[in-house]
Amino acid sequence: MLPYSFVGQATYINGATLASVNVPVSDQADWVYVKDITNWGAASTAANPIYAEWYPLTMAPGSFLGIGQNSSATPDAVTMYATRGTSGGFTFFNPNSPPTYAALPGTAINATTLVVLMANTGTIAVGDTVKLINPTAMLQIGGLQAQVTAVTPNVSITLGYVASAVAAGLSLGANATAVSVIKFIPGNFYPRKRQVLFITQAAQAVVYFSQPNDFTPGEIVDFSIPSPYGMTQLNYLTGQPGGAPRVLSVTNSATVSSITINVNTSGYTPFVYPSSALAATSASPPVCVPAGSGIVPLNGSATIPQSPPGTNLLDAFDNRNQYFINIGLNAVGNPSATMQFFAFKADWTNLTNA
Repeated sequence: MLPYSFVGQATYINGATLASVNVPVSDQADWVYVKDITNWGAASTAANPIYAEWYPLTMAPGSFLGIGQNSSATPDAVTMYATRGTSGGFTFFNPNSPPTYAALPGTAINATTLVVLMANTGTIAVGDTVKLINPTAMLQIGGLQAQVTAVTPNVSITLGYVASAVAAGLSLGANATAVSVIKFIPGNFYPRKRQVLFITQAAQAVVYFSQPNDFTPGEIVDFSIPSPYGMTQLNYLTGQPGGAPRVLSVTNSATVSSITINVNTSGYTPFVYPSSALAATSASPPVCVPAGSGIVPLNGSATIPQSPPGTNLLDAFDNRNQYFINIGLNAVGNPSATMQFFAFKADWTNLTNA
């Protein structure tokens, strides 16, 4: 019997700006390590360890052991040294029973850049999902779930997807003067509904969201837009003459999440977020929901299907909750590096070692 069994392996490539990485695994692991195969033995100083590992049985979540390297004039003269940390390392997550996080106070939200000032950013990292609770003077985005696109530790976080919607036309009025920010692990039922931030008035409307979306070209979607937001003409079109909107194209970039739909909204009531005062009295958030499978459009055409027609299996409904290990910013590797990840589970454990 082998002392360990594989429960996951992966290769990932870091971006120029480091972000935490979630790696799926088939079971809770007893030993995890990640190796930087780009910078291993290179004649340069690695800002992060080139090797990091974690033993969940004896080490706290978020911690890590690592191997770093010093700079040298020649690769064969590189020296390595041991390092360790208690944060920014490895954490195991079970999405069916995710951990909870305390609310952290924010002192302001810029209504244009969506920079949230926070004296304590806690464990919030780029790529995390947060919820905004009671943003003073900006209650219209109270309860908003948004993905974090930048973090300055203990200074601020940035909600870049929301800022992109503002650039497209969303108006949030005055800056918020206080807010509570809660980090959470979202469920992964696919495809997920998304809160709508803005909808353009165009021959093919563009719908903006606060975090990456799971919609696919050809998918049928529907909308629930309360009257204070306008553009209620898009509501509940499933089963109506003409049918519900069909997705023509999808955008998920570093800061923009949107879909283009085959609906001409040029003559519709403008989509506008209500004021903070109105939101305080009544205004549920507007959402876009998956409503069915459709044919894949040809190059974004509103009327012409792909030829020959294809079955759009990507928009199937599915519960994709699964175990994963989050690799934090201190163990994820170095910018632009190719990383190898391995996770193992012990076939037996001896805690006494008498």
